[in-house]
Amino acid sequence: MLLLHISSPIKKKLNLWSKKEDFVDNSVYNSKEDGMKVADSHQDLSSQEQKDSLESATKEMKMLAETYAVLVDESSAKEHRNTGESDAIPNIVKDKEAFVSSSDNMERPDDVKLVLDFLEAIHIAERKQAESDAAIFAEEKRRMKEKYDKELKDARARQLMYAEEAAILEKELHEEKRKAAATIKSIEEQAEQKLREEVQLKKEEADVLLREAHDLAKAELAAAIANEKASQIEKIAEANLNINALCMAFYARSEEARQTHSVHKLSLGTFALEDALSKGLPFRPEIDALYKSLEGIDQESLPGLALSSLPDEIIDFGLDTPRQLNQKFDGLKGTLRHFSLIPAGGGGLLAHAVAYIASSIKLPEDGSSEGIESIISRVEGFLAEKKYAEAADTLEEGVRGTEAELVAVEWSRLARNRAVAEQALSLLKSCALSVNFG
Repeated sequence: MLLLHISSPIKKKLNLWSKKEDFVDNSVYNSKEDGMKVADSHQDLSSQEQKDSLESATKEMKMLAETYAVLVDESSAKEHRNTGESDAIPNIVKDKEAFVSSSDNMERPDDVKLVLDFLEAIHIAERKQAESDAAIFAEEKRRMKEKYDKELKDARARQLMYAEEAAILEKELHEEKRKAAATIKSIEEQAEQKLREEVQLKKEEADVLLREAHDLAKAELAAAIANEKASQIEKIAEANLNINALCMAFYARSEEARQTHSVHKLSLGTFALEDALSKGLPFRPEIDALYKSLEGIDQESLPGLALSSLPDEIIDFGLDTPRQLNQKFDGLKGTLRHFSLIPAGGGGLLAHAVAYIASSIKLPEDGSSEGIESIISRVEGFLAEKKYAEAADTLEEGVRGTEAELVAVEWSRLARNRAVAEQALSLLKSCALSVNFG
């Protein structure tokens, strides 16, 4: 019965020991494979990293041995609890002497001795296995050390090779610098030579120009003498003309009186035209009166050209006053904002709806931008300064390419008519003043 109780934990220990050996062998084998993979993938590991890996493997084997001892103790204790003889049978693995002394009162049969011998053999096998594992570990460590020493030598050899390459490159760089310096010096010498040649060429050209200037001065002196002679002749002719002019002065007085009367009529007609323009009324009678006043002066003069530049439309039907132009432009702003967002050629319902919504959102714009609000602001500025032509040009240019161009054409035409009338009136005033004060 005792043999059965003992043999049962022994079998379990043997199974555990065999599992332990397989586990240790697998661990060693895996550690070898891991070491080879690490060595192949990381050839530049330092000696400190090798020591860390060896210490990690040693700790792992120690932990396996401790786990094995704990498992043996637990299996033995469990076996003793099941048979109710835990107080009679000692721990076989930890204290063999206690087992022998506790069995002195019993008869020692051959099977007990066999068990003890078997246990001794197990311990001997464990020691041999441990020694074998240590030898394998030492051999593996030696091979890895040799391998990493070889890699270290290779690394040092590569370092020397790189140092030699660096020295060669530095030498080549020095040679290139020397060549570059020589090239720069050669280029500087060539540039200096070219500069000297150009300076010499400029000197020669200056000498040629100086000689030409001397020749020209001589020619100019001869021409001046000839001109002086001609001038004396002209003075004589001028004296004759003055005498003739005195004769004609008597005839000119009557003509002057007639022209003075015409100028007075021109001034009156100009004032009448100004009054008609300020009220926006037709001014056909004023134009006819101005043409009659020019009969005594010259219909082809500037006043005549100014009158001929006025369109028949505004002469017969009048034109808008500045206030009316401002009012029409104010009424046109909403339409301009709406149609300026629609491209030329029109658009569908959706385009008009989007343009209506966008035109209702008035955002402040910079004066330098090209938005419709900026254009409206500039047009208003020109209207305030009475620059009607610039206002018309700005509006047409700003809405070009949109549907608003058709809307802006009529107002631009009215503004240009106003600008033409203002310019003609200004010219007539200037001519009247110049003739009066002349």
